[in-house]
Amino acid sequence: MSHEYTAQDITWATRRLDIAMSRLTVALSRKVGISVPEMLALEYLDADGSIGPSELARRLRMTSGAMTALVDRLEDSGHVSRERHPADRRRVLVTRTKKADADIAAETAPMAIEVLDLAESLDGAERQAVGRFFDGFIAIVENTAAEASVMTRSHTRPDLAVTADGDHD
Repeated sequence: MSHEYTAQDITWATRRLDIAMSRLTVALSRKVGISVPEMLALEYLDADGSIGPSELARRLRMTSGAMTALVDRLEDSGHVSRERHPADRRRVLVTRTKKADADIAAETAPMAIEVLDLAESLDGAERQAVGRFFDGFIAIVENTAAEASVMTRSHTRPDLAVTADGDHD
């Protein structure tokens, strides 16, 4: 007999998911030999393709100097490359490399297969319900992150204060 999930059970499961994903990010970072912020940068580049270092710094809430050092480390490890922007040769784009894809895929492929198998075990109505839930959940998380970023700009700790463009004051 299957468990009857209450709204509270599902709410708690989202917290458990958050903790598990944080653990996974830390573990994958260590396994690949990079820092957690470097792994997060690679995740943005995987999701969004090549972007400029300023945009990457804004998304990670890092200063431009810290982002330059992060990109330097990722470039030295072979996980990113810098390329000239095709429309504006003065600008630089950061691109995730095939080495980054291979290093991360080597660690995540078994899990990806398990997740696909789990999704395929659901019937169509269950997949629709889970999909709708995740769409709504992701929107809530993204909105909360955006609101927290706005609040950080006026944070009482000067080292955490961030300007509207994402740079530290």
